[in-house]
Amino acid sequence: MAFDDLKPQSPRTAANTRFPEPANAYGAHALARSKVAAERCRTVLDVAFGGDDEQKLDLYLPDDAEVRDVPVLLYFHGGAWQHGYKEWNGFMAPVFNDLPAIFVSASYRLVPEHKFPAAQHDAFTALQWVWRNIADHGGDPGRIFVAGWSVGGSLASLLALRRELYPIYGLPAGIVKACFAASAGFAYPSGDPAPGDSGITYGELMYETPEDDVLTAQVDYAKGNRVPFYISHGSEDFRHVMNSSAAMAAALRQADGAVTYDVFDGLDHYQTNLAHGERDDRWVATVHAWMKAPPKGGKSTPGTTTS
Repeated sequence: MAFDDLKPQSPRTAANTRFPEPANAYGAHALARSKVAAERCRTVLDVAFGGDDEQKLDLYLPDDAEVRDVPVLLYFHGGAWQHGYKEWNGFMAPVFNDLPAIFVSASYRLVPEHKFPAAQHDAFTALQWVWRNIADHGGDPGRIFVAGWSVGGSLASLLALRRELYPIYGLPAGIVKACFAASAGFAYPSGDPAPGDSGITYGELMYETPEDDVLTAQVDYAKGNRVPFYISHGSEDFRHVMNSSAAMAAALRQADGAVTYDVFDGLDHYQTNLAHGERDDRWVATVHAWMKAPPKGGKSTPGTTTS
């Protein structure tokens, strides 16, 4: 799917997002920056991992075509489950290609056309594709890291936590070396209002039945987790993001998993993500360090709050 020929999505308005102007500005800015990155980077775009137009991923590769066995970052976009493109993520690729590492941006099917857990299935299938094929592009299938922003961070977290699903996708235990969930939500209860002023609930927007909201309650899957987590958001982020991030970090610590919880002072939901394309960003530095040497389970740090 070319950057200039993306599949149309419903407009981001007050009906489906809390703040349509910054949401639309973010999408335009991220897309423009990512288009520049795709033109400059060595890429393999629109690789299908399923039969739907939204079941595709983009590979951003290190400049050195001879490099081998580099770590891999599989990244999922945000968009409140109903919007977004993998093409939003490419602006982050250069700071990881320089590590060197492979940056993989994956799309997934969106609600309400495709009810959850369709997005979760797509995330697992994307991970399956990466594990099976990334060595052909110089990546190390034994060093796969998952990440995402907003609901993309929710999907990345499910990849790390839903270990009981690995056999269904033929995935080995321990495939995910660390999870970087930025400005993510960690629960989407059926009775809660969906984003915007449409008056519908998450249950009406996302699920076939209200009981399916247990599938997105990541706090409930924290028990026994040993995947290191880096949870972060801005100090001006959405309230549900800040509350559920704190709850998730607490649940992971109780499970004795390695977790760092980081708050970026003065940044909102969108600014936090756009900073992830900057080489001097603290989030980037932390992810770089973990991709070189992931922390061990049982070590937790609270993170810091700085600008």
